[in-house]
Amino acid sequence: MKQWRVGTLSMGVALLLMGIAVAVSIWSGTGAYDMLLWVAPLVFILLGAEILLYIWFAGSERTTLRYDWISLFIVGMIGSFSLAMAGLISTGILDEFRGAMRQMERTALIETAPISVPEKVDKIVVQALRPVSVDQVDGGKVQLLGQVQYWAAEPIDTSEQLVSTSVVGSVMYVMVGEFDRHNGPIQSNMYNAQMTLVLPKSIKIEQRGF
Repeated sequence: MKQWRVGTLSMGVALLLMGIAVAVSIWSGTGAYDMLLWVAPLVFILLGAEILLYIWFAGSERTTLRYDWISLFIVGMIGSFSLAMAGLISTGILDEFRGAMRQMERTALIETAPISVPEKVDKIVVQALRPVSVDQVDGGKVQLLGQVQYWAAEPIDTSEQLVSTSVVGSVMYVMVGEFDRHNGPIQSNMYNAQMTLVLPKSIKIEQRGF
């Protein structure tokens, strides 16, 4: 009489797929957990296929069904881990954890393109959300210089527009922006910026917002 042990084949294939997933992740540089997420759905498919095959051959009196409980336990653990990982991915917590693990202290230098000041301007209003040092020099240009020390998983984009100007009548408004910040449940980007705004010496300056 032939015995059908449900779970043995699924466990064997699951272990084989896990080994292949880890090997491929090492070879290609892909995160191992990304590869393992594909294993659990296949394990469930294999386990379901085993049960369906038993039903198919159940008409034979020579076939009996037995469960390999150890294999089923291991397969169940793999499936539970996959479901937990899927939940973390859908809520964004896994991405937060990945970012927190890759955070490091970084430094960036800031130097925006000079902006010409029209001749009709006799006053410059500077507005910023955080303190910005103001230096007045000879010339007719507006430029932002400085450096930023920060903790983040990825380098900040220093090409972001940090200075915006608008001329209304004889007044030029200079708005100083900031870099985008990420505040999550696990990781947050922290910035320590020291900025200097260079303005023409011959024009009256008014500072607002800090």
